[in-house]
This record gives sequence, C-alpha cells and structure tokens, in this order.
Amino acid sequence: MRALADVLAALFEHDRRLAGEMAGAQRRLLGAADQVKAVTAGGAGRDLADTVRGAFADYEQAAEERRGLGPDVGEAVVRLVDELMAVGFTERQARNADVWALRDGIYRGR
Repeated sequence: MRALADVLAALFEHDRRLAGEMAGAQRRLLGAADQVKAVTAGGAGRDLADTVRGAFADYEQAAEERRGLGPDVGEAVVRLVDELMAVGFTERQARNADVWALRDGIYRGR
C-alpha cells in the first residue's frame, strides 16, 4: 500500500512541476503579447516572435506531458483503492485517502 501511495505521490509531484512550467510559459506568452503592442518593427519584433514561439513550445510540451500522466494516475488510483478496500477501508474512505499520509505510513482514515 505504501508503495502505491509513493507512486501516486511521485505522479502528483510531477504533475505539480508540469503545472508550474505551464504557468511560467503562460506568463511569458502574456508578457510577449503585451510587448507586441509596444513593438513596431525591426530586430525587437524578431526577438519577440522568437520569445512567443519558445514560450508556446514550452507550454505545449508541458501540457502534452501532463496529459500523459492521466492514465498513470488513474491506474495507480485503482490499484490503491483496491488494496485499501482489501484491508477493510470502505470505497469512499479509499478514494478520499491522503496519499501523502499513506506514503509516510501515518494514514488512519477510518
């Protein structure tokens, strides 16, 4: 059970990191959009276009990686719920279990 909780905790941490990367890329995109209003032409326009393209690529990569986490999280949750129910937790208790406490061996959800 702790091993599954550890897997889920790691997946959640990975998702949190990806969400942070997506937020950073989004901020860069918004900042670049604000700069577009101030830029008229020349080298600054090319630099800005490169910034926008780079931010979008970062956002797209993080979003794709985050979408890929969904099935892994789902499978791990099903296994964890099954294991918790096998040791006496109700389905509701198992689904609402604190993964961090389970990972640390201190969850007492009953």
